[in-house]
Amino acid sequence: MNKEDRIPLFVYLLALILVFTGIGGLYGGYSFITAPDGSKLQMDTDILSNSPFNTFMFPGIILLIFNGILPILVVWGLFVKPPWQWPEIFSLYHKQHWCWTFALYYGLILIIWINVQIMLLGYSSLLQPIFALTGVFIVILTLIPSVTKYYKKYN
Repeated sequence: MNKEDRIPLFVYLLALILVFTGIGGLYGGYSFITAPDGSKLQMDTDILSNSPFNTFMFPGIILLIFNGILPILVVWGLFVKPPWQWPEIFSLYHKQHWCWTFALYYGLILIIWINVQIMLLGYSSLLQPIFALTGVFIVILTLIPSVTKYYKKYN
């Protein structure tokens, strides 16, 4: 195996963080969808009073898709590197494999998700800054040169 063929150590750290946040997104999204009143997570719909939502159903769907399914799909892509062409439609970085681009997107999605949550609902948990910083960390790990080089499509 060539040195260039080895998965960089930072990819494993990136994958670990993505799996952790993905599991949380799957659990939270599923909990909100199956109990839109927030009862499964011991949350009250009163905190939604400054948001466009009356229940947690729609936020749960968004959470499940973008903070649950997406990062798990990205982790799979980071290790398998499937040659799919359809994700390229959404890619701004055509010289990079789509999984690298989507890892970067997910970091930004997580940062935006938490900031919008704080704007609409207010600061309510220590988890908010932790997940915002997790998003920043995902972006940083994705942009580390060895990670970027490993997912470059054209040499």
